[in-house]
Amino acid sequence: MLDAILVGFMGAGKTTVGQVLATNYQRPHIDLDDEIIALAGRSIPQIFAQAGETIFRQWETQALQQALAKKGVLSAGGGVVETAANRAMLKQTHIPVIYLKVLPETVLSRLKGDTTRPLLQQGPAAVRALWQRRLALYEQVATHAIVTDTLTPEAISQQIYQLLA
Repeated sequence: MLDAILVGFMGAGKTTVGQVLATNYQRPHIDLDDEIIALAGRSIPQIFAQAGETIFRQWETQALQQALAKKGVLSAGGGVVETAANRAMLKQTHIPVIYLKVLPETVLSRLKGDTTRPLLQQGPAAVRALWQRRLALYEQVATHAIVTDTLTPEAISQQIYQLLA
């Protein structure tokens, strides 16, 4: 049985690696963004536009609490560590928390042309500033870390399996 929580900055590969892990090791894949959408009954951009980030983070905390009760591979959103309650839940869980580390330059390269992420529209300086602010938060909750800049999702999946097997 392989259960894990994947955290990290946007573009680190959390969803893709989570899907690979889940497929390779016959585990359910839980995407926290999908859980939030199901709870809120609207898309994440709609939540931000209609209710704001504070309400989004409340939905995120509720979704995380529910997801932690499930078995499988959980791909958390990049901002899950922004909320103290979420960090506390991640630190207290018995499920390994894998921090997929990625440099801001890699994020900008991987997500070039992605128009679905509002932060990217604010430019490279905003991405770097947010990355810097969240760095210590990811490290606080992680039980393991993998640098993903030059690895394929399959290679990352294999490293996670070796860490947890």
